[in-house]
Amino acid sequence: MASMFLLITVFVLDLIAFAFAVAAEQRRSTTRISTTIIVYDSDISTGLGVGAFLFLLASQDLIMVASRCFCCGKPLNPGGSRTLELVLFIICW
Repeated sequence: MASMFLLITVFVLDLIAFAFAVAAEQRRSTTRISTTIIVYDSDISTGLGVGAFLFLLASQDLIMVASRCFCCGKPLNPGGSRTLELVLFIICW
């Protein structure tokens, strides 16, 4: 039951991050060229992008804590399993 709750929670966090990323893409900054300067519109897309990043970070942290991954639990003995864990940890970030 706990793993299903974790799966649903991570899915919802990732779905929210995706929605923020799509919204950030839709609200990209536009420019107008005036006679001597370039005028930028307000930049809400940066805030939406940061929000998407933070939701993805929260889901990754939740998975790492729940699975007692690399940083959050007892480390594995040196060898193939630890090496694979390190490679997967770096790839997911």
